[in-house]
Amino acid sequence: MKRRHGDSARQRRDALVRATIEVAAEKGMAGVTHRAVTERAGLPLATVGYFFDSITDLAAEALRTGVAEDVARLRTLADELAETSPGTDAMAEAFVTALTSPPTDALAFLEGLLHAARDPDFRPVVAEVLTAGRAVADRAATVAGATRTDPGSVLALVHGYLLHALAAPGLVDPDGLLRGLRALVIGTLVESGEIEVALRLADRGSADDAYLAP
Repeated sequence: MKRRHGDSARQRRDALVRATIEVAAEKGMAGVTHRAVTERAGLPLATVGYFFDSITDLAAEALRTGVAEDVARLRTLADELAETSPGTDAMAEAFVTALTSPPTDALAFLEGLLHAARDPDFRPVVAEVLTAGRAVADRAATVAGATRTDPGSVLALVHGYLLHALAAPGLVDPDGLLRGLRALVIGTLVESGEIEVALRLADRGSADDAYLAP
């Protein structure tokens, strides 16, 4: 149920949403309770019920909010890159940098995905945010000139890298995501018959790897 609030109430609502993200990151979705969230936000226990019909609704809103912020930021980046046309590889590098979320937000997002795997009632909001993410991935691929790239594959690659980087940071190459995205784009270009563009991108990648080699 959508509710209208003044500035003061909106600040308390925003505090609840932010607190939910932090609690989910630290304790998992099972730890997102009325008490845990309101204590983190510094608000009375009854505050959640004033703004949301249930703690699940609050968790869903927290997931939407975090993704919406990322989507807006990446859409702005895509528009800026579309105007400057820096080249496919430079665009990939810019997006990889932008995709590096703060650990707290990334953990909360991944907890939301895991929670949806266990709780069917939470799946619609996850489908909603993944659809938004795919739209951004599609926009990025279009700007980069790889219009036939599957946005679902791009998003899955990003989320898989994110999970591994958080779970085993010492084993994950910081440049791995960029190489993975580059390989995905090159494969798409080859499949669509744009061999010359694919070779140029592959040559650029080889040159970068040689430069970075010890």
